[in-house]
Amino acid sequence: MRRYTQSAIGMMLLCFLAGCSSEASKDETKASTAPASDVTFFSGARLIPGDGTAATENASFIVENGKFASIGKKEDVKPPKGAARVDLEGRTVMPVLINLHGHVGLNSGASFSPKNYTRESVLADLSRYAYYGVAAVAVLGSDAGDTVFQIRDEQRQGKTGGAQLFTAGRGITAKGGGPAALGDIPIQVSTEADARKAVRDQAAKKVDFIKIWVDDNMGRVPKLKPELYRAIIDEAHKNSLRAVAHVFYLADAKDLVKSGIDGLVHSIRDREVDGELISMMKEKNVFLVPTLTGHESQFIYADRPSWLGEQAMREVYPAQLSAYLANDVVVNRFKRNAELPQLRQQYSTAEQNLKKMAAAGVRVGFGTDSGSADTYPGYFELREMELMAAAGMPAMDVIKAATSVSAGVLGLHNIGTLAVGKNADFLALSNNPLEKMRSMKDIATIYKNGAEMDRPSMIQNITINVPKITDKDRAEDAALQAEAARIAAEAKLDHYGKFVLGPSANVRSMAVPTPKGSRADVKTGPPDRITISFRASAVELREFYAKALPKYRWQPNGSCWERPHPSSSKAEVLCVETSSPNTALLQITEK
Repeated sequence: MRRYTQSAIGMMLLCFLAGCSSEASKDETKASTAPASDVTFFSGARLIPGDGTAATENASFIVENGKFASIGKKEDVKPPKGAARVDLEGRTVMPVLINLHGHVGLNSGASFSPKNYTRESVLADLSRYAYYGVAAVAVLGSDAGDTVFQIRDEQRQGKTGGAQLFTAGRGITAKGGGPAALGDIPIQVSTEADARKAVRDQAAKKVDFIKIWVDDNMGRVPKLKPELYRAIIDEAHKNSLRAVAHVFYLADAKDLVKSGIDGLVHSIRDREVDGELISMMKEKNVFLVPTLTGHESQFIYADRPSWLGEQAMREVYPAQLSAYLANDVVVNRFKRNAELPQLRQQYSTAEQNLKKMAAAGVRVGFGTDSGSADTYPGYFELREMELMAAAGMPAMDVIKAATSVSAGVLGLHNIGTLAVGKNADFLALSNNPLEKMRSMKDIATIYKNGAEMDRPSMIQNITINVPKITDKDRAEDAALQAEAARIAAEAKLDHYGKFVLGPSANVRSMAVPTPKGSRADVKTGPPDRITISFRASAVELREFYAKALPKYRWQPNGSCWERPHPSSSKAEVLCVETSSPNTALLQITEK
């Protein structure tokens, strides 16, 4: 494992949160490039408000004491006497981003584990989010212990930097349910009493949401039952908390909305959504967070995506990480996943559903599931916006989802739109995302309360662990690839039950079929005996011989098979005994 550190000139991590106290430390104040006066005149930019209304070309605006004092066309807004001036000609300005579904502290390069979770790893991820213009992130269900609450409280006191942290604490799942990768972090419940207690325990810690998992991981694990998630939702509302759900199936989504869920924080991927769900979500104002990057990350590395190692990614995540993810060993691991076609189809369904729901007026928020396995905080938020646009959402609606809609969900009323009276927290982009959403990756400057932020200082000395591909890894990959090739080749051959034919066993000039890969021990008689050793159940071996023997001129005769001897024409009878797994005894007698 190699450790790579982002080196940059800068000072301390910069506080990037809407509710940051004005009592911030002197060091934090120095970390921003403060305007020369309390009034700054910005001019020449294309301004996207973030509320869905049209952009203003060649806009000017005045920031006074950290807030927008005036916004309009360049000719309509004049610089106040003595104001500092910032020329933004050729730039596009828009609100900072708000992530409604992320994770922190668990992902270190290519390693995802609760063992990675420390105060330092949490702060590192919050800084990565901030570097890419994410002002706030809601961590949904993967925070254990008191660390996250301490950091959240410090942020609200202006003592700690990074993206503003919201947390659901420990999520709630079924007894024996997933996600397994989170270990003991999720609270497992099996009764309504357990479910309600889990909510009260999290409420006592002053969580911002209650998160539940309603998913069986394609049939692998138990799924939270309706009576349990209804109790959780009810108890959350009694404690003045909103409940959000990880969901996969349309049927579950419908029942969750009927049961009072406040948000669905993953895409529905089993089938196309229908009018009933859409109508209910609109009526109840339930928000959707599509997390397309989270779903894409389960298969995309099999394709060596072109964005791996691009400049915007390398600014925070070293080229060595991209090289690792593009290495044949890693690519082949993703390609060998038997569920790869299903994952691609599920993603396609998620795209179609997002387009349909957004067009129908469902409230779409913004989130990525970044910080989970093989996803990268901050950079993946910019990728998410590309994917939402590629799915068919209009660019202006994507920006609205990522800014004002999500800020509204978190109650961040001072940010999320560029409007008079709001905090002057905004991004300045080199290019126009309304023309091409990948321009979101062209962040030139981030402003906090009208002051330019020192972006390099946010990621100074952040360490990322990048695994090294070893000779052992390559050897294991080669063996697995050879096995995969063998299986693929055999899949094209005729099968007799589950198996293909191997070399024949011969007894007195008579051929007897054997499964490929088996061992045949022939002992002449009479009676002649052939012992077949093969890793298979008795049922599988019986099925093989029932289908394969007729190919060798053996015809059914009661519970055995019969054929004439090729030279004597006397009848020969073959009986198969499979009283134990992994062994078949074939006995041949002359009739």
